[in-house]
Amino acid sequence: MEQVRAREQVQYAGLGWRCAAIAVDTVVLFFLLVVIFAVLAAAGAFDLSDPAFSGGIDLQRTAPVWMYALTYGLIFVYYTVLEALTAASVGKLVFRMRVTMDDGTRPSGVAVVVRNLVRLPEVLFWYIPAGISCLANAKNKRLGDLAARTVVVRRSAAPAEYAGAEPVQPWPGGPSSLAAAAPARPSPYAPPAPATPGASEALAGLKTAALAVRGAHLNYLRFSEVELAKVTPTPTSRPVDEAADRAADHPGGEAGGEAAEPEYSPEYAAAWYTLADAVIAMQQAHAAAAAAAAREGTTLQAVCADQPDLTYLFRELEPFFTAGSDDEVHDAYMSVARGETTA
Repeated sequence: MEQVRAREQVQYAGLGWRCAAIAVDTVVLFFLLVVIFAVLAAAGAFDLSDPAFSGGIDLQRTAPVWMYALTYGLIFVYYTVLEALTAASVGKLVFRMRVTMDDGTRPSGVAVVVRNLVRLPEVLFWYIPAGISCLANAKNKRLGDLAARTVVVRRSAAPAEYAGAEPVQPWPGGPSSLAAAAPARPSPYAPPAPATPGASEALAGLKTAALAVRGAHLNYLRFSEVELAKVTPTPTSRPVDEAADRAADHPGGEAGGEAAEPEYSPEYAAAWYTLADAVIAMQQAHAAAAAAAAREGTTLQAVCADQPDLTYLFRELEPFFTAGSDDEVHDAYMSVARGETTA
């Protein structure tokens, strides 16, 4: 799934795409209303010979209040239930759109309810206020999105070629910033690079490398739990959960003090080196993306602005960007595993 998403980029859904999704949802809601009215008529809840239903014109009469309540209630329930379950209505799913929070995470239940409560007066005015809000907002937010702090994003195909890593110098003593150079040892995660990649292509390569790090991190975490489960604590030994905090408790580290180096399974060792290589590739991709952005007279942060889902991903993996040695990679792994980077 992550490999498929790595070949896509996410952008804020424009007004045209949002109108197209609303058109699809309106058709779905119309058929739902027809079904509901047919069921109520069959149950004798109202008389179809009434001019309000037969098509007759009577300027002295209006539709029953319960019809308005049923229509607006169906609109609220339709959008709220679907967005709470799938983060998208039928129209959004058709056009590869979804609702997220401003930081790219899944929308909360409160946010879904708030944005769809605001939708009801927007529907009453034929979505005209919503359209004006989308045109006036850089993230194409309607009034409901502004109230709930949500945004609608759309997935589209990424550029065909991913950016790769530019030549870098080996670590002298650890990088001092996110754009610091990483060692130039080969990695299976380094994608092929064109001669002069653009900023968007380089960002796609960085996203691919970051997803690889997250996958390698989860794989190493699983094997770490298996290794720690093998440890039998004694009255003089540290608890198993504290053993994970030791910097030397990974295949790439050195045994601390005079303690004998522990025996690791081949799978555990392979998972560690896979993680280490993935981190190197991500740092190389980050340096390439920053350089490509600089060549175009912009910054990497500005290029990322059109892909809100990357904000959460890079924040989650932030410690790995500055890891300059095996021990620092392990410390970064521990920080990410404890969730310290997403607090």
